Amino acid sequence: MDFSGANRSAPVSGTPAVVRADVIATRNSVPVELSPDRTVQSLKAGDAVRVDIQQKDQRAQQRAASDQQSRLQTAKDRLVIEPETQTVVLERLDPETGETVSQLPDETLLKLRIFSRQLAERALERKASASSDLAQTA
Repeated sequence: MDFSGANRSAPVSGTPAVVRADVIATRNSVPVELSPDRTVQSLKAGDAVRVDIQQKDQRAQQRAASDQQSRLQTAKDRLVIEPETQTVVLERLDPETGETVSQLPDETLLKLRIFSRQLAERALERKASASSDLAQTA
């Protein structure tokens, strides 16, 4: 038996779709089996959205340049080498008073570096004195 040419669609049984008078079917719409209070209607497609990337890039560059100029006008930066640790420190100064507003690395970190360097030097001194005491007693 050859069924290749036979229609394979089966008849649909059940409740028929509710026809509503207040809803107008649009072109290419599909009938659905929903109750009248749950019927869905598609919205019309709006105009295509056009995005001009080059114009956005130019605006972003202009904003970045103006932000950088305002930052330079409001605060002055200074590079200083901290003498004990030989660390380069960036200080941001208040243009009106000349006081340091902020710095990188932070003052606490610089003090910690100085303290750890002093501890390392003391440990080396103790080690050197201990080895000289051993040499004298032998």
